[in-house]
Amino acid sequence: MEERATWLRILGEIFYRHWGAKIAAFVLATTLFVVTRDEVTRAFEVPLRVVADPERVLLTELPRSIRLQVRGPWTRVNRLQDYDFNTAVLDLKDADEGPLKVDPAAIVMPAGVVLAGGGSFKAGGLQYDEVDLRFDRVIERDVGIRAPLSGTAADDSELVRVEVQPLRWRVRGGESVVRQVDKLVTESLPIDGATDDVAMRLAITAPRDGVVLLDAGTMARVNVRAIINAKQETRPYVVPVLVPDAVDPTGAVPRTYRVTVDGPLPDFRVLERLNVVFPVEARASVVERQLDGSATVEVVFSWADAVPEEIRRRLSYDHAKQRVALPPPPLPPPPPESLDGGPADGPT
Repeated sequence: MEERATWLRILGEIFYRHWGAKIAAFVLATTLFVVTRDEVTRAFEVPLRVVADPERVLLTELPRSIRLQVRGPWTRVNRLQDYDFNTAVLDLKDADEGPLKVDPAAIVMPAGVVLAGGGSFKAGGLQYDEVDLRFDRVIERDVGIRAPLSGTAADDSELVRVEVQPLRWRVRGGESVVRQVDKLVTESLPIDGATDDVAMRLAITAPRDGVVLLDAGTMARVNVRAIINAKQETRPYVVPVLVPDAVDPTGAVPRTYRVTVDGPLPDFRVLERLNVVFPVEARASVVERQLDGSATVEVVFSWADAVPEEIRRRLSYDHAKQRVALPPPPLPPPPPESLDGGPADGPT
């Protein structure tokens, strides 16, 4: 019982002695707790949204986000999250070259809190990477178009040229990069084994970064045509001339002529398969004869019967009609004379 009385006496002294000082300390602690909970600061991170300038291209890499420090009631600040601040907006139309400056007014603040500087934060309550803004003037320019080919034409054919329509396309971008674009390039046009023209509508491949194809819609396309012709061949032939004996008994008409034939190589291949040795024929005939026996002979050249009609239209030879003048035949020899000076007697 005595031990219990001692503990009760001690507790009574704790709760009842100096009660005025204890009350004052409690009030002071409560006041400090309320005051310190009423105003707090806290940092948040929000995305940086950039509004492009249509007249300039930004050359500087910007930070993706910025940090901001806010001050407000503890109960209000404690409930905020990063997404409550939406985004920080940087309008490049209003930006000057030089150090990056984010306007605090571009941040939509939730009700009940304000930006607050201090510590590592600037006076405006913002913190972000320090970069220098550099811009490039936007220009437009017409650039020529090149269409590459894949494969080669057939052996007896050859590529003459490549046509692209339209010839040029307008591009847009920063001046420094647009000036470096010498040619735009399309997809490859396949011509492997082709014997005739190949035409396709092909897309222009994307130019370098920072360069945009204008009026392209979903994809810029142009018409591309590869002009392919048969290879041309020139072959000489020694053509025999058909001369009937009655036409030229003197042998004045040449019996052969050198004739050159020009045309597509595949047509010569056809003649080879048909075993046509002489595609051109020559025939002599008398076109005029004089009283003294002289005559004019004409040599006429023509396609051989074995040459198909469609090949005749594509081939050509270099000989027109030839005319040869034949001299009069020699006079007959005089009759032999007798021993007495008179004409020899004929047979009795």
